[in-house]
Amino acid sequence: MRILMGSILNMDVDMNGVVTTAKEQQVILRRNQHDVRLITPYTYRQKSLLFFLLRASSVAFMRWGYSIFTLINLVLKGLILAHQTLKMRKNYDVFHAHDLISACVFLLISRTSTVTFLNAHFYMAPWDEFVEGGYIKKNDLSYHILKYLFVKTLSNTDLQLLPVSERNLRLLNKLLPKKQLRSVVLYPVVENKILEDKNIRNSSYLINVGSLNARKNQVGLIDILAELEALGVFCPLVLVGPEDPDEKNRVLDRISNLNLQSPVHFLGQKNSKYTQTLIQSALLYVHTAKTESFGRTLVEAMSVKTAVVAHEYEALHEILDEEAIIKSEWDACHAAAFLKTLIEDNSSREELQKSQYQKYLQSFTGEQLVSTYTNTFERFWRNT
Repeated sequence: MRILMGSILNMDVDMNGVVTTAKEQQVILRRNQHDVRLITPYTYRQKSLLFFLLRASSVAFMRWGYSIFTLINLVLKGLILAHQTLKMRKNYDVFHAHDLISACVFLLISRTSTVTFLNAHFYMAPWDEFVEGGYIKKNDLSYHILKYLFVKTLSNTDLQLLPVSERNLRLLNKLLPKKQLRSVVLYPVVENKILEDKNIRNSSYLINVGSLNARKNQVGLIDILAELEALGVFCPLVLVGPEDPDEKNRVLDRISNLNLQSPVHFLGQKNSKYTQTLIQSALLYVHTAKTESFGRTLVEAMSVKTAVVAHEYEALHEILDEEAIIKSEWDACHAAAFLKTLIEDNSSREELQKSQYQKYLQSFTGEQLVSTYTNTFERFWRNT
């Protein structure tokens, strides 16, 4: 297949699950003899007028914070993607979007013989994600314009949806209950990159990877650490990911108020290879987010044979078995008792790790991606 991927994110700067998934898909599909190219507004000529206006709209939003500047920014990103796509649309069988702006552009430009995919990474209604991120104000004109555009795009019968989890598929059906959506779950996959020459699990720290923000709930992990100390367990914690200053201050205040003795290391954003090394060397990966579209970092830990436990959220049950789940009704004391067993009992932790690694091999490898991808393309193409 000849696949043109598109995203409005900057693949060289932004670090999140969408970016990582797009890059991983590109590598895996290329290795399986598919021609894949990934375009973004940032792969366009950076001395062009459109790119200058794009930068100006970003600066204007950061200075004044008006939703209209976000809308202008998204329109400009769409125009830049369209300009690139028009030049090469005859060369590709698949347009694969990683966001709704890219999907809208691809649908407008695609030929009859081109299949258009949308990888749906949403953890909530996509128009509300812009509100939560602070880019759009709820219920102003820009919000309603964006919602209308997104609903029209999702409803397009020429669009094949690839939600990243069964949970996301249910979300899409809830958002558009009267529409017949074409959809196939395409799990984010992770390449097996175990560092065989490294003496792994030689460290005793816990690790959490992800943006330091309220949704990821790292402050809840501090509460658990305090309860672990009350049980006589002192374990360092490593936090990796871009940091929201307000949330970091909230976590630091909680550490101070609880008089936490276990060291907490804020490493900030790190490249994928270094992060992988940190995960592989950790005693245990602990995930505390209460909502996710999927939970890619859990699979990353499973792929390098680090045992994983996570706070319960809807999509989690697609990744972990019950014995690795911190139940939503548990308090920090109950969660700490649960972790204490895994920290102190090597055999229990190793048994959990082995079963999770088998789950990774069964569901989240490149082979599964290629099989689902090619089968979906063939079915969609026959029905187009």
